[in-house]
Amino acid sequence: MKRPFWWAGGGAVVLAALVAAWVSLSVKQKAEAPVYHKPVTTTVNDPVDPGTSLGGTPAPNFTLTNQYGKTFSLSQFRGKVVVLAFVDSQCTTICPLTTESMMHALQMLGPEAAAHVQLVGVNANPMAIAPKYVKQYSIAHGMMNSWDFGTASLPQLKAVWSKYHVVSQIVQGAIDHTPALYIIDAQGREQELFLTASQYAAVSPESSVLAQQIARFLPKGVKVNPLKSATYQPSTIGPGSPVQVPKVTPSGEQGTVTMGPGKPQLSVFFASWVSNAKQDLTALSAYASAPGSPQVIGVDVATTEPSNSAAQHLLQTMPPLSFPVGIDKTGEVADGYNVTDLMWLTLTDGKGHIIWQHDGWLPVQSLKSDVAQALKAHHVQP
Repeated sequence: MKRPFWWAGGGAVVLAALVAAWVSLSVKQKAEAPVYHKPVTTTVNDPVDPGTSLGGTPAPNFTLTNQYGKTFSLSQFRGKVVVLAFVDSQCTTICPLTTESMMHALQMLGPEAAAHVQLVGVNANPMAIAPKYVKQYSIAHGMMNSWDFGTASLPQLKAVWSKYHVVSQIVQGAIDHTPALYIIDAQGREQELFLTASQYAAVSPESSVLAQQIARFLPKGVKVNPLKSATYQPSTIGPGSPVQVPKVTPSGEQGTVTMGPGKPQLSVFFASWVSNAKQDLTALSAYASAPGSPQVIGVDVATTEPSNSAAQHLLQTMPPLSFPVGIDKTGEVADGYNVTDLMWLTLTDGKGHIIWQHDGWLPVQSLKSDVAQALKAHHVQP
């Protein structure tokens, strides 16, 4: 992603390059319009944004309603370092990476330093603007008590977006919005801007960068945990090479799950917070046990999860599945399989080739038909 704007002389100058930095999103349901990102990557070798210095421009104030239905203003957090992110209240791609990076950065800093930091989200979805949506997102991602996620009427949100040079609009039934994250110092000045990378494996190094930048603006004498740099490594994992991921069960991690060449595999990449995950995985279980189905593997993309045990807790609430579930703890498997949304279905031919993919869930009959057609078209026996 290119940075959407530049700062000079203490003032913001919005460039035409802002349009190129938009993140393209696709609508999966029209009722109440849940919408999801289709990310744009930065560089192949290192998508992690090191941050753009903003030089201490005063951060515009705003007043919104948070996930508890309470009004708050940015100015009330004066005295703390504010991490301000523009987050789609129904996003299933980049926004969860943004919020996980924010949370991980606080954990890296340690409790004393974290007490001097305030996380703030501004709803970037122009359709799902009611307080219930920011509450749902906060609950799903384990952030209910960790931040203030604000929303308002559409004119009020548009005013905030404009102040921070964030674009959010509907184009052909989809939403584009700038995935901006700001660091605002304790005096209320904009210091750093980040754009979230779309790669799942970029969460850890982006968290490290955020923690180091936040630490720069903390009061002197505040104890900060030793911070280690984390370097992004492009994924070398894919359907052409075997990989073993930890297997998760209702009792915890037990053994491994092998992905890769050998036989056709239908992999479903998911997270516990995905809407209808329980129902969809249960339906997939029935499909996986039916004659003529390829091997099915579930993959929990843990870099988007609110806790390391999220998948385990999800499985505890479900009937036993007929297929194994693995955990992608680093995000490298999801990146290697070209996953850009959750849920995400990938069919491989057993020879290291992806022969079919689908963004989102499909009814079982449609899934059965599409997979059968793909296998037939590529002359593959399940």
